[in-house]
Amino acid sequence: MAVIRTERAEVLWGAESTFGSQSGGPYKRFGIHDTIDAPDAELGWEPFFGVFSNRDRKTILRGPSSFRGSVPDVRILGEGGSVDFLVNHIIGTPTPPSLVSPFTLYVAYRDTDNSKQLQRYWTGGKVNRATVSAVEGQELRMSVDEMLFMRELNFRGGNDPGGSSPSDNATDPGASTAGRFMFAQGSVQLGSICFPRIRRISFTMDNQIESHYYVQRDGTTGLLHPNDLIEGRRTWSADIDVDIVDPSSSSSAPATCPGGTTPGDLELWDFLINQGASGAGNSSATQGAQIILQFNQAGFGEGSAVLTITLGGNPTIANPSSVLRSAPHSIPAPPTGTVTTTGSFDVNEVTISQA
Repeated sequence: MAVIRTERAEVLWGAESTFGSQSGGPYKRFGIHDTIDAPDAELGWEPFFGVFSNRDRKTILRGPSSFRGSVPDVRILGEGGSVDFLVNHIIGTPTPPSLVSPFTLYVAYRDTDNSKQLQRYWTGGKVNRATVSAVEGQELRMSVDEMLFMRELNFRGGNDPGGSSPSDNATDPGASTAGRFMFAQGSVQLGSICFPRIRRISFTMDNQIESHYYVQRDGTTGLLHPNDLIEGRRTWSADIDVDIVDPSSSSSAPATCPGGTTPGDLELWDFLINQGASGAGNSSATQGAQIILQFNQAGFGEGSAVLTITLGGNPTIANPSSVLRSAPHSIPAPPTGTVTTTGSFDVNEVTISQA
């Protein structure tokens, strides 16, 4: 008798060369995570009562089906599956057509004797919403808040379903030896200003994907599954929690950003008030500023990779990059304490690089 245990489960992804066609591999792990909301079919059955029938339901009519899931909390590793998925399937490319790359999701369950008992593939996958965050005392993480798919393939005991169906070809690459990107090894730079007291950073993406059901019958199953996933207008937003200790001070703190020292709280205050413009007043305030997040892997785990995430393009008056929407301040009672600020930004694009 098969005993399926959660620790025997495999969750992999593979890039698709053709959107909607099962990935031929290689398959990779998302990273370090312990839960997944598998995109099981959501069947849109519709109750039908009928003319001149009683008050009870007469029958049920088949409606459209959909496949949506999530991977809520992934620790980003320095190489392999985590960064590749972040670059290609969450952030994508900022140049036209600006579409994220499709992928196949694979979930398998093994018996206690390590034999495969159930394998499932979801093809035509796209990330609809995702969040990347770093919180004090933790590490850089990503959350695939919603991923959508077009079709599902089921296998039992490692056997092909027969006919012309794709084969069961996913192979687990094993755990990665790459280290994580720790919060303590990061820096945040807005324009030319480096913030010394960052407590939390997060940015989110929304692709506004819609499932389209075209006139195209599936001759094999007859299911009313999506025929395409159409991406809408992509939106980016970012939130940064900052502590201001003394707004009247402009003394320098230890250097944390590449190429310069960290200004004191006076420069931070100026940025929040003036939208990144230098000095007093609103000169060039509509430009906004690039927000550069840099995480160094050195000293924490294997490797010495540096991950650089840039929120916003080149800021200009005509095309502002990351612009501040709000920065409410919580002013504490005496004695002297910190003034906590949450800066919310609207971002026009995001790019990522690893060295």
